[in-house]
Amino acid sequence: MLSLKIAVRYLFSRKSSQAIHWITGISILGIAVGTAALILVLSVFNGFEELLSGMFSKYNPDVKIEIKKGKTFKEDSNKLIQLAQIPGLISYSKTLEEIAMFQYDEAQEFGVLKGVDIHYDAVCSIHDAILEGSFEIEKDQRPLANLGLGIRNKLGVDLDNFQEFIRVFIPDHKETSDLSKSLKRFPFQAQSVYSLQQESDYSTIITSIQAVRQITDNPDQLSSIELKLNPDFKISSILQQIETIFGNDYLVKDRYKQDEAFLKIMHLEKWLFYSLFCLTLLLVSFTIVGTLWMIVLEKRIDISILKSMGMENNALRQVFLNLGILICGIGLILGFSIALIFYWLQKNYGLIGVPDEFIIDSYPIQLRLFDFALVSFTVLCIGLLAAMLPTRKVYEIVPIFREE
Repeated sequence: MLSLKIAVRYLFSRKSSQAIHWITGISILGIAVGTAALILVLSVFNGFEELLSGMFSKYNPDVKIEIKKGKTFKEDSNKLIQLAQIPGLISYSKTLEEIAMFQYDEAQEFGVLKGVDIHYDAVCSIHDAILEGSFEIEKDQRPLANLGLGIRNKLGVDLDNFQEFIRVFIPDHKETSDLSKSLKRFPFQAQSVYSLQQESDYSTIITSIQAVRQITDNPDQLSSIELKLNPDFKISSILQQIETIFGNDYLVKDRYKQDEAFLKIMHLEKWLFYSLFCLTLLLVSFTIVGTLWMIVLEKRIDISILKSMGMENNALRQVFLNLGILICGIGLILGFSIALIFYWLQKNYGLIGVPDEFIIDSYPIQLRLFDFALVSFTVLCIGLLAAMLPTRKVYEIVPIFREE
C-alpha cells in the first residue's frame, strides 16, 4: 500500500517542470481515446452481427439437411417417416434447386430456380417477406414464380402484366450436337416479389418442387430438407436424432452453421480491427514511457532518500509500475465514459448514418460486458509493459549517506 500511496502522490503532486504535466495529460488522453475507439469498434461489429444474424435467422429454417458430396440426393421415404416422428419437429419441407437462365421480355439473367413443397411457408416465414403479390407456388396445376427483389429488378418484371411470362432455360443433360436443342424452355407466371435481406434475393426464383422435378427429369431428387422445430425442445437432442437417422453422408445444419461462412468473416474482421487498434494503443503507450522516465529523473533525490531509509529497489520499482497503471486506469475510465456517451448519442440520435439504400438509417451498435473486460485487460497490460522500461532506472540511483 505504501508503494501505491507514493504513486498516487507523484501523479497528482506539483511537478518541477510544466512539461511533465502536459505529457502526463497527453498520455491519459491518448489511452482514453484508444480505449473508447476499441470499445466502439467492437460494439459496431456486435451491432452488425446481431442485425444481420437476426435477419438471416428470421427466414432461415431452424435446421437444414443436405448431402455432403454432390448437389442432390435421392428422397428416402423411410427416413422421412422416421424424421416426422421426432419429438419437437413441427414441420419439414422438401426442396430442389437448379441453376437456370431467366428471360423476361428482352432482359436475361442467370440464377437459381428453387422448388419447394406446400409446407415451405410453415418452415420459412416467407409470407412476412412478401413485398408485392401473394406467395403461391402453383395454381390450377400451373407453376408460379415468386421472385427475389434483386432478380425482379434485374429482369424488370411487372406483376400486373399477365401477358408476359418469365421463360426459364435449363440445360438438357442428354447428349446432343444441336445447340438449339440443348436447353429446355418453360414459361412461368410471375406471382409475387419477396425480400429475405439475403444474397438469394438477387438470384432465386421460388416455385413448386413438382415443376422443378419435371423440368430436370429428377422425380425423386432433393437438394435439401428444411425443418421447423418447437423452441421448447432442446435443439442439440433433435440434431443428434436427425444425424442418427440420416447418417454420416449428410450435413445437418442449425441456424449458425447455415450462415457459418458469413459469421466467421464477421468475427475475423472484428478481431482484425481489434488488433489494429491495439497496435495504435501500443504506439500511444510510448508517451507513458516518456512520462515515467521524466518522473523518475525528477524524483531521483526522493528515490535516494527512500533507499537511505531502507526501502528496497523492488518496492521503489513498484511505485512507478503503479504510477503507469494509474495513468492507464484513469485513461481507461475516461475512455469508457466517452464510449458510453457516444453509444447513447448513436442509439438515440444516430450520429453516424449509413447510405440511403441500406436497410437501416444509422450504424447499429451493441455493448457487451465481455468487451469491457477484454479492453480493460488489454489496456492495463499495455500500461504495465510500457512502465517496465523506465522503472529499471530506479536500480541505477544510489542512496544518500551523510557522515559527521
